[in-house]
Amino acid sequence: MSKLYIARGSDAGELTKQLLESIKPEQYIDKNDSVGLKPNLVVSKSYKSGATTNPVICEEIIKYLFSRGRRNVFIIESSWVGDSTKRAFKVCGYEDLAKKYGIELVDVKHDEMVIKEYGGLKVEVSKRALETDYLISLPLIKGHCQTKMTCAMKNLKGLISDKEKRRFHALGLDKPIAYLSKMISADYIIADGTWTDPGFEEGGNPVALNVMAAGSDPVLMDTY
Repeated sequence: MSKLYIARGSDAGELTKQLLESIKPEQYIDKNDSVGLKPNLVVSKSYKSGATTNPVICEEIIKYLFSRGRRNVFIIESSWVGDSTKRAFKVCGYEDLAKKYGIELVDVKHDEMVIKEYGGLKVEVSKRALETDYLISLPLIKGHCQTKMTCAMKNLKGLISDKEKRRFHALGLDKPIAYLSKMISADYIIADGTWTDPGFEEGGNPVALNVMAAGSDPVLMDTY
């Protein structure tokens, strides 16, 4: 049975540690497994704008995994079509994280793509993401101008090509996002609701929701 873990408070680092101690992800990860951390860095804006995942969350996960001998960790993401992932990594604090812990930053915009299909829809999906042994999605719980909200399911849109991102919008987003979740899925989700914009995916009106949630079921997460 699917289960959600909820942590409430204002300190993103402490909430992350609480969730990790509850779920103990290392029990599912062998020491040589590759672990991909997938934040939401849709634009090159600080998490304080309410648009991107707080890097403190990612850092606490890295420290936790390293302390338990799981060191094959990398960060993977692709910003929206109109922005540079490399710039987002820098502005959002992930470039500093990568340097501090000696881990790789993977820009999906420059990755090889693999064609996946579900329900007649064919989509170019990141080869690196598909080959990852354990994928942890770190979405930001926030509003969206088309889908009304964005969290676990929509965060995986950062693992497809820019061409597909444009096509998803032309198709109306909801259906292709649902189909994408059948093509690739995160092994675990830790959602950030500590500092977010409930009205717009690019931030600008941040609100402290003071909550984080963790679980393995993206539909349950988004429904909650």
